[in-house]
Amino acid sequence: SFQRTSLSALERSEQQIRRASSLEELLRITHSEDWKLWKCRLKLKSLANLDSRSASHRSTRFAAAFYDIDTLKVIDEEWQKTQCVPRETCVEVAKELGTTTNKFFKPPCVNVFRCGGCCNEESLSCMNTSTTYVSKTLFEISVPLTSVPEPVPIKIANHTGCKCLSNTQRHQYAIIRRSVQYPEEDGCPFTNKFCHNGWIWDSDKCECVLDVQHPNRREG
Repeated sequence: SFQRTSLSALERSEQQIRRASSLEELLRITHSEDWKLWKCRLKLKSLANLDSRSASHRSTRFAAAFYDIDTLKVIDEEWQKTQCVPRETCVEVAKELGTTTNKFFKPPCVNVFRCGGCCNEESLSCMNTSTTYVSKTLFEISVPLTSVPEPVPIKIANHTGCKCLSNTQRHQYAIIRRSVQYPEEDGCPFTNKFCHNGWIWDSDKCECVLDVQHPNRREG
């Protein structure tokens, strides 16, 4: 019974450590008595100038475990950099909009924010929970060339909120995102778009739909 209780406690501790989402949370779990003290020490810049002699006499559990302020700062900074947040990145416009191969854009990519980073459990993925559409102006070029390139406005998805979600939660947020993806005042960002043979563009649904009446019709 004692072994089962001990094992259960160890399993709970392991689960808590795996779920820890910050250095503070990890230290609070592993060193519950001292984490507040070390939280304060992390913020004191003067400690960076402590000599090795004073550092070696730190009477805390952390010193016994060979922790020091500089090491904890480095770990904390790295942890913060890898959180699940909107990150500035480049996306290829033609792929993003699903345009045909006879059209391309200059510049070919635009700068937007997309969710990225690590989650603290393998069962979770970093996903967007809110999205806006930002306007970009680019040159759209069609081949064969029949006219000079002209500037065109486009709208690109820009992630404004991110969260580590399970498969079930991702499905719930996907439903929410679909309902608010194209606000009524903005409408669909594409008034007309190329669809494959037998499909036509539906600006209400903002997607290509099967054209039952004209299965061979192609609209661009």
